[in-house]
Amino acid sequence: MANRDLDDPRVWQLDTYVVPPGSLRCRAVVIDGPEGHHAIRVARVREGDFVRLIDGRGSEAIARVERTSSSSIEADILDARTRSRDEGVRLTVAQSLLKGRSFDEIVRRCAELGVAAIVPLVTERTAAGVDGRVDAKRIERWEGIAAAAVKQSRGVFLPRIEAARNLSEIGALARGSDLALVAWEEEGAASLRETLREARGARTAVLVVGPEGGLTPAEIAALAGHGARSVSVGRRILKADWAAAAIAAMIAYEVGELLP
Repeated sequence: MANRDLDDPRVWQLDTYVVPPGSLRCRAVVIDGPEGHHAIRVARVREGDFVRLIDGRGSEAIARVERTSSSSIEADILDARTRSRDEGVRLTVAQSLLKGRSFDEIVRRCAELGVAAIVPLVTERTAAGVDGRVDAKRIERWEGIAAAAVKQSRGVFLPRIEAARNLSEIGALARGSDLALVAWEEEGAASLRETLREARGARTAVLVVGPEGGLTPAEIAALAGHGARSVSVGRRILKADWAAAAIAAMIAYEVGELLP
């Protein structure tokens, strides 16, 4: 394949696998672990097949499978390129933890859209019984969900899944971003549309989304003190497990595409 073939739409129809950062700088790569198992046992990859590889940090490649085993494949890299984070808006979604597996869907939808980072939040109205302790096992599960979503959507960057924080710890994120928004159903003056149109050209953004029941006025005031702007998405009230993805899509439309 020539370099120009990477721009052929058919390339993006290839099965995609995640490899460790730095792997795509080599001439050959081994795909093992869960990715290798999926390639062999689920996708039935065979010698001579072509696959698309990403390292989650901007590098992608087209490779030809040369050897297979019971749980891994070895592939020769034919072409590779690196995408820059400057190609898209780096959006961090800070979302209150929710009951059950609702947060899984937030991770999946945000990863498909190109969100750069996802921060689980503990707020005043975080539902009783929701465990605010996000251990390594939960983060690992969310990382797996995010990786599957990025591969499905033909993305290049994997979102960073962070440890849980209290809302008071989000101030530094808001202050360090070009745009900081808080989705608040009680906001009556500032519309999301107008706020985003004023923010065109922003390269980094933070979006804070509360739990079912919303953020308290005191929490909104505290965030405002760090430069975050509360916005309304209209008359309808979006559920907490859908709001982040919906607003992320609106940000991508009005301000600029999220990460490739």
